[in-house]
Amino acid sequence: MKIDNVSFQGFRNLETQQIDLAPTLNVFCGDNAQGKTNLIESIYLCSLGRSPRTDNDKELVNWSCDNAVVRCNFSRKFGQLNVEVNLSKNKSKKLLLNGNLLPKVSQLLGNLNTVYFSPQEIKIVNQSPADRRHFLDVDLCQLDKNYFFALSRFKKALTQRNNLLKSESENLQDEVGVWDEQIAQEGATLILKRKEFCQQLKPFAQAVQSKISQGEELLNLHYLCCVEGDSHEQIATAYKKMLEDNFQSDVERGYTQNGCQRDDILLFVNGKDVKKYGSQGQQRTAALALKIAETQLFEQRTGESPILLLDDVLSELDSKRQKALLEFSNQLQIVLTACFLNKESLPKSTKIFKVEKGNVTIQEIL
Repeated sequence: MKIDNVSFQGFRNLETQQIDLAPTLNVFCGDNAQGKTNLIESIYLCSLGRSPRTDNDKELVNWSCDNAVVRCNFSRKFGQLNVEVNLSKNKSKKLLLNGNLLPKVSQLLGNLNTVYFSPQEIKIVNQSPADRRHFLDVDLCQLDKNYFFALSRFKKALTQRNNLLKSESENLQDEVGVWDEQIAQEGATLILKRKEFCQQLKPFAQAVQSKISQGEELLNLHYLCCVEGDSHEQIATAYKKMLEDNFQSDVERGYTQNGCQRDDILLFVNGKDVKKYGSQGQQRTAALALKIAETQLFEQRTGESPILLLDDVLSELDSKRQKALLEFSNQLQIVLTACFLNKESLPKSTKIFKVEKGNVTIQEIL
């Protein structure tokens, strides 16, 4: 999978223009607040239909415009595709695939696959379980439409159960029981798919961590879930019993305390919990290893590598780790932003752009 070009009109501070990308490494250089991150954001928008930085689509439209358009033309093994996102300050956004309007965001997922990483993404390692679950959900929603729909149904059922727990219904336990069944069934689906994803991701992440750290660090990961079981039926049965056992306690607190909405990923480097005991360098490398491992797992599952979006990550790594990271451009297309650039560390066929006041120009092709 390769992006041929991306174009913008009225998007953030970016000038109206089209950017043609190299099939390997694309580096966008410039000072802060010039528009580098906006460019990465536009590609992510065409991939998932939303921004990685805000939930308010109106913020994506330039302050002097009423509307914005982002287009991305890309190639896959079965042909050429294009995605267009229309944004408005007054209307809902519109998503188009090959010129056809998509009624739902779910129909966009899985067409242009991307993996996004910025310095803030270190929260995958050192912040809350919610950040690690989000990491799983974003990937699995791109890879598996059934996961997307199961997650949507699970969230709706959980909301209904939590609303009931706050009510004073005379038949509360029976009414909650109806939602217990759906939560258990959908939750079992989520748990099975998350466990499988983590098991498949682990060897890739270990290899990447070892390469970036020059063989000094061994990464391990484990999916920590609310109930155990080897099959959907076993997990769903255990899940429902857990909800029933916790019913009274949930009523007292007014929400569902246990479930896969609380699950986590445990990460270890050289046998130690990297969140608690890892250095900042180890934490950054572990987070980056997970992201690069994602691209390899995507390729294994789909037969095509996703686009790797790296926003200002080089400044967080020493020179050896930078070089090891950039070597992955031989295997996939990378879009990278940086304030400062050491050209000596860049591989051949790198395309370098300059970003200044929202205008992007080609600076050099190595």
